[in-house]
Order: sequence, then C-alpha cells, then structure tokens
Amino acid sequence: MAATASDDTVNLTDFHKTPGIYVDKSQLAPVILTKRNRRFAAVVSADYLERAEAALRAIHGNRRVYTEGTFPDDFAARLEASLPTEAELADDRWERERVDTAA
Repeated sequence: MAATASDDTVNLTDFHKTPGIYVDKSQLAPVILTKRNRRFAAVVSADYLERAEAALRAIHGNRRVYTEGTFPDDFAARLEASLPTEAELADDRWERERVDTAA
C-alpha cells in the first residue's frame, strides 16, 4: 500500500530500541520502517491488515488463469471475433480505430 501523509516513519534502529511505542502507533496508522533511509517494512494493526487483505481479495478474487487446454470455447470464439480481419489490416483501419478509442 502506498504511504499516506498520516504514516509514521521510523528507522529500524530506533524501532528496535522502543518497539512498543511504534506498535501502539500502528493501531492508528501504519508505521513505516526505514533502513538506510529507504522504506523497508511496515507495522500495521491486525484490523488494517484484515481490511487490506479483504480489499485485495475483492479486487483479485475473480481472476482466472487459463492454459491452452482449459481456455473455454466461448472465450476463444469471442477473442477470435475481436481480432481484425485481413481487410481491416490491409486498409490500416484497425490501427486507426484503436488509436481513436484510446484518446
């Protein structure tokens, strides 16, 4: 997750000296641990972790990976139908249409 303005940042050495302070702070907002002035790790509350995991499951939970042997026939037919015809490729219509829709 990206750091926000409310994130507390502490170097790893200071965290090792007084971890309890930063664990307590992590109940309010993530605490970013740095090592050699670079982000290294984060301490977050259990609630924050559960919500982050739930959000990731919601975003990525419906993804499927298909191989040549498991690709559904109806998906293959839709993919074939979306490809440009030889005439579209020859007339360069496919490229122009794709560029126009991206704008």
